[in-house]
Amino acid sequence: MKNLSSIFKLIITTFVVVILVSPISGKEAAENPLYIDPATRDFSENPALLERIFSGPHGYFRFINIPFSQEICRRFGTALAQMPSLNLHGDAHIEQYAITDLGRGLTDYDDASSGPGILDLMRFGVSMQLAAKANGWADQSDMLMQTFLAGYQNALENPDSNAAIPALVKRTQAKFTIDREGYFQWVSSIMEPMPDEVRDSLITAIDPYIETKLLEAPHVTRNYFQITSSGFLRMGIGSALDMKFLVRIRGNTDDPMDDVVLEFKEVRDLSEINCIDSGREKDPFRILLGQTRIAYSPFKHLGYFRFRERNFWVHSWVDNYKEADIKKSFKSVDEMKEVAYDVGVQLGKGHVKHIATPFDLQLRREQLQLLKNHQTAIIAASKDLAGQTVAAWEAFCKVMKGD
Repeated sequence: MKNLSSIFKLIITTFVVVILVSPISGKEAAENPLYIDPATRDFSENPALLERIFSGPHGYFRFINIPFSQEICRRFGTALAQMPSLNLHGDAHIEQYAITDLGRGLTDYDDASSGPGILDLMRFGVSMQLAAKANGWADQSDMLMQTFLAGYQNALENPDSNAAIPALVKRTQAKFTIDREGYFQWVSSIMEPMPDEVRDSLITAIDPYIETKLLEAPHVTRNYFQITSSGFLRMGIGSALDMKFLVRIRGNTDDPMDDVVLEFKEVRDLSEINCIDSGREKDPFRILLGQTRIAYSPFKHLGYFRFRERNFWVHSWVDNYKEADIKKSFKSVDEMKEVAYDVGVQLGKGHVKHIATPFDLQLRREQLQLLKNHQTAIIAASKDLAGQTVAAWEAFCKVMKGD
């Protein structure tokens, strides 16, 4: 695997050199706001990221969340003035739907913020359009969108409503096993070495986080957070170029099999998205609040710390974590329909949770009316933006491969 990675890295570096020598004109970027010029990104340190982008339009779609969100701001600019500020997941798409030991639902809250709910609705809507097309169900895309929005509407009308557990979730959880030794071997394999100086300064930087967690849980001792191993982490698509660390800590006892794995993720700058609430671009609390308000089952050990003038947020991993894959997970369009409804309910509950208390009812009624006013536009725009995403991906691949 290391040899293959090295070969692919060499190929990617060659691509980047070609692009820098013969850059494309700005014409494609000007015509398609979802197109990213490869010359503006360095993929040499993460060839797996580029491989995922090449795999299909949805992989590219995952990589362009910020320009995509900005395009939603532009398209709905006039209408946004009438939309209330809600809790936003910020990057809602089908492959953010995960089944874990804790439950199921949208995960990965790096782009959580507050702003108009239409950003999440459009993001998930375009994801479904691309997923349906990838599976040969393009003629069912309207039905999937209507099901998703029906779940959202039902949750706004009745915040106590729940979606049935999707067949995908039941099938996946039935295969879960606990193999701690194998789990920690895998964790070790994805930790990339870091200099001792970085590790030592990181240990010092997380001390305020540890102090806070000890105050929140007085029964826990400082030994619980003793670091046993650590390294850089380079995974994901949208977050692949962010700075991340993976850290294994002692846990409750000296038995290595009850260790805990923490992920430290740099808080992403969202300042380019001009229709979300200002002043929260690098605020870790936007992520912590987003997860606790929107997730069905938030991850444990949530917190934050500051390291080298950057903010990082913290959460723990679980033994079993399986994200939906648009090409592999769904046996039928009905299974995707179940997940679409489930996500609609999750967002319908989470968008308004605690953000307007004690005026929750008024906020839910306002969002319901906005949904009715814009539902046709949301469905139409999701189709159009899916087409733009495919065109941008094709242009990206063409340039990157030197065609």
